Amino acid sequence: SYASYNIDGNMWAPDVIYNPVMQKWCQYLSVNGDKWHSSIILLTSDQIEGPYEYQAPVVISGFDNGSHSFKDTDVELVLGTMTTLPSRYNTWVNTRILGMPNNIDPCVFYDEEGKLWMAYGSWSGGIFMLELDEETGLRDYDVTYAVSETSDPYFGKKVAGGYYVSGEASYIEYIAGYYFLFVTYGGLEAAGGYQMRVFRSENVDVD
Repeated sequence: SYASYNIDGNMWAPDVIYNPVMQKWCQYLSVNGDKWHSSIILLTSDQIEGPYEYQAPVVISGFDNGSHSFKDTDVELVLGTMTTLPSRYNTWVNTRILGMPNNIDPCVFYDEEGKLWMAYGSWSGGIFMLELDEETGLRDYDVTYAVSETSDPYFGKKVAGGYYVSGEASYIEYIAGYYFLFVTYGGLEAAGGYQMRVFRSENVDVD
């Protein structure tokens, strides 16, 4: 429950990038909660060493029609006013279907056209990608995404994973004409087959 939740020990995988429009260092940070109730938040600073000041959530997961109400998130800013959630958002605990992401492990980068993106996600729903607003560092609410197996209006475009298969800690970098996607696989332990796999594309916004 919210009352018993403590963020100590539940903040990880920060990614820091300089935003020249904001003239700020932007830190994107995972705040991990129980049972997919996780967020990626934005903190900013004038100096790379900090101190960093909290701004707002970038994307939230684990919301529902109950005690973790979607009404307490920005979901309706994206989907419009609703009395109840579409059924596709009741899928975090069902390992037999594609599912929705657990919002951890942000990777934020500029593409070659100057657009700002964030890749994120993990085992449950896979790796997703959202276009961000260069002026705020938060999601770009003017960019829309379809409902499909590779896209969700709230979470953005799915680029890898799903069905609770291994895959997390995505990282994207442009190198010599290609966007390279690095993803971590395997159990995160010495005997767990821990490995990294690399994918590439000529376009950052892939279908």
